[in-house]
Amino acid sequence: MTAALLLAGAVLAWPGNAAVARLRLLHEPGDRPAGLRRWLDGVPVSVLAPAAAGVAALLVAGPLQAAAAALLALTVADLRRRAAVRRGRLVRLGAWERALDDAISALTSGAGPEQALARASAAAVGDRRVASILHTARSHARLGGDVTAALRAQGDPAATDLASAWQLATRHGVVLADVVDGLRADVAARRERAVRVDATLAGPRATAVILTALPALGALLGSGFGADPLAVLRGGPVGGVLCLVGAGFLCAGLAWTDRIVEGASR
Repeated sequence: MTAALLLAGAVLAWPGNAAVARLRLLHEPGDRPAGLRRWLDGVPVSVLAPAAAGVAALLVAGPLQAAAAALLALTVADLRRRAAVRRGRLVRLGAWERALDDAISALTSGAGPEQALARASAAAVGDRRVASILHTARSHARLGGDVTAALRAQGDPAATDLASAWQLATRHGVVLADVVDGLRADVAARRERAVRVDATLAGPRATAVILTALPALGALLGSGFGADPLAVLRGGPVGGVLCLVGAGFLCAGLAWTDRIVEGASR
């Protein structure tokens, strides 16, 4: 059980996609990992962490303890993935806000729509997806294609709003800078709300993590008092069943809490 908790903590501290990309830049092309390490780089954490936790617990204890460790690691990896999605949403809104702000500056200074899209694409350096969307729109504008259809095809809410703004300007003669300015204000309001909600809900999320760690603290306190609960959990089928049931309750509590908090953020 201790090994499972340590592995769960390692999953929480595992670097995200952006951090991994920065770390890989430190290596020269010839220094990149080969063989097994290269294969492991392509395995998602949601698969690698439960497998590693299960194998470690199987070596230390037994199959039921391995199932409990894998379940804990899978839950922690899923919560980490959801947290990464929330962070990515904030980064994307920030990138859209900067891009639209630069587009407005270009339009108000007399630049054409193509130049405005180029400025916007260059400003969206914090999110490759946003930069790619704007670069695609710029290519359609330069070649005389349908920019509105290109933006709508991206499946991004802000890109869909920008497509509507572009359609208003091209079909109804509305000043593009004014419509884009309204869209930028809307994106900024959405980002500020998301930041406030995320900061408000940070406390409940931290409380859920602390409460989840209390059983492990209790086991350590029991070991300090000479009860040795870890030996009970590691030994025999009874300990394995207790591990599996306890891990199930912990994972259900974490998932339930995260669902409640996620519902409050909408």
